[in-house]
Amino acid sequence: MIKTALRPGWLALLALLVAVVVSFYQLGMWQLGVSSNKAARELAAAQAARPTQPLEQVTGPHQPFPADGAGLPVSVEGEYDASLQFLVPDRLLEGERGYWVVTPLRTGAAGEQALLPVLRGFVADPADADQPSAEPVSVVGTLAPSEFAPAGPEVPGQRTGIDTADLVNDWGEPLYNAFVFLAEEDPALTSAGVTRVPAPVFGESGIDPRNVGYALQWFVFALFAVYMYYRFLRQAAHPAPAPSPAPAQPTSYPGDTA
Repeated sequence: MIKTALRPGWLALLALLVAVVVSFYQLGMWQLGVSSNKAARELAAAQAARPTQPLEQVTGPHQPFPADGAGLPVSVEGEYDASLQFLVPDRLLEGERGYWVVTPLRTGAAGEQALLPVLRGFVADPADADQPSAEPVSVVGTLAPSEFAPAGPEVPGQRTGIDTADLVNDWGEPLYNAFVFLAEEDPALTSAGVTRVPAPVFGESGIDPRNVGYALQWFVFALFAVYMYYRFLRQAAHPAPAPSPAPAQPTSYPGDTA
C-alpha cells in the first residue's frame, strides 16, 4: 500500500487531503472561537446592564464578599487617603506593562468609617501616579473581590496584589473585603496621566451550543475525508481478484446418444 501511496497521482491526492483536513480543522476552531466570544459578549452586556447600587446596600466593612457582587456597579462617597496609596506592579493594559494605582477611599457609607480600596487607574511609570486631594468625592465603579497577593520582593509603596487580608493587617482600620474599578468620580480628582482600567467580565461565559455543533460537523468532515482517502488507497493497493470464468458446459444435440 505504501508503494501505491507514493505514486504521483496518490501524492497529489494526499496533498489535497492535507489541505482539506487543515481547512476543516481551522473552520471548526473558528466556530469554537465564535461560540466563546459570543457568550463572553453576552455576559459583558449583562454585567454592564446591571443597575448601579449604593455600596452600603451591597456590603459593609468586615463582611464576606457578596455572592453576586463581582461585576456589580456601585456608588459610594468619601475622601481619598493618599497617605495609604500603593502601586501594583507588573500589570498590563492594552499590551503595555505598568502599574495599577490603588488609593483607599475613607467612607462612612455603612454607618462606620472604613476604607475601600479604589483602583483609580494605570500608569507606565510610577512617577506618573498622582495623589488625589482629601476632599469629598463621589465614586462610581465596578465591585471586585479581593485578589491573592503572591510573594515577591518588598518595594516601598508597592504591593503584589490588592489583598484585603494583608491590607487590614497593615492599615489596622475597618476595611471592606472588596475593591472597586473606578469608572467615574465627581469631582474629578484623578489626573489625565492615570488611565482608567476597564473592569473585567466576571463569571463563567460558557459557550453557544449551536456554534459548538457547527464545529463538531467540521471535525467530522475532516475525519470522513481521511477515511475515504484510506479506503480508496486500500482498494487501489489490493484490488479484488477478477472472478474465475465458469467452466464450459458440454453441448448436446437432438439424437445424440450417451
